[in-house]
Amino acid sequence: MIQMKYKQLISASLVSMLLTGVSALADNHKVKLAPLSDSDFIDDGAPHEGKVVLGKFLMFDKILSGNMNISCATCHHPMTNTGDGLSLPIGEGGNGLGMTRDTGSSADAVVERVPRNSPHVWNEGAREFTAMFLDGRVELDDAYPSGCKTPAGNNLPDNLENILACQAMFPVTSATEMAGQGDENPIAVLAELGNLTGVWELLAERLRAPENGYVELFIDAFEDIDDASDITYGHAANAISAYERVFWRADNSPFDRYLRGDKKAMSRNAIEGMAAIARRPECTGLYRDERYTPCQGDCSVYRTARWHGVQPRRYRSNH
Repeated sequence: MIQMKYKQLISASLVSMLLTGVSALADNHKVKLAPLSDSDFIDDGAPHEGKVVLGKFLMFDKILSGNMNISCATCHHPMTNTGDGLSLPIGEGGNGLGMTRDTGSSADAVVERVPRNSPHVWNEGAREFTAMFLDGRVELDDAYPSGCKTPAGNNLPDNLENILACQAMFPVTSATEMAGQGDENPIAVLAELGNLTGVWELLAERLRAPENGYVELFIDAFEDIDDASDITYGHAANAISAYERVFWRADNSPFDRYLRGDKKAMSRNAIEGMAAIARRPECTGLYRDERYTPCQGDCSVYRTARWHGVQPRRYRSNH
């Protein structure tokens, strides 16, 4: 019994020493990083609950696609880490989900795959994100009525609440992603003509239809909606944004808990790795800020140019 108690005492002492050493290691490396908090997110991380509920339904509903055969979540699904697990997405007309999704066959086969990878949506509600899409073609700009500079110019609705809502306006207008091809449906026809406002209006008409069950949800979520006639696709985009910002916020990893003061959250090796990244410019160059947010848009082009010895200059893709 005495021997057992002695071993337990030794074990407890070793654990205590190890944890003390880990904490001291972090302090010695002097890694200065700020933890995320509610204030780092749009609406302080707490959008209207009614919008979140509505946004969840809309995110997974195929009603927003021209042929009603694909939803936003098909390419941004929680089971595939808010992406789709594919190098290039298979948009409207495909079958299945994630890596099992195929391109269809015969006359129903997709015309082409979406030419860009489907990005994740984790933490896209953070205020630090001021541009959306891999080429940054949607970005915050107060010079526009919508608050966003986009390919739609001044045609974007002025009731959009944030940049994530601005982003949600566009996949539904893409023939390859959600609208459909040629004369398959009225939405596809308008999309092919580049009539974005027409696409958004036809989608709003679907949402206004009583048989689709959305009218009361919109009224509960938005103060400026009294009846079905007030519903616009801009409202739908705001709701989708609210859902994404709540359910796909991720800031409770061991790293996040460590930054909030829990020195036991990360192992010694992890702390050493964090310190190593913070010390080496060739590593921190992969990120756009102190929270290790991956570079996007101009940032990524800047890093690539620097690695290849090219004098970096500001760049914006037109695609």
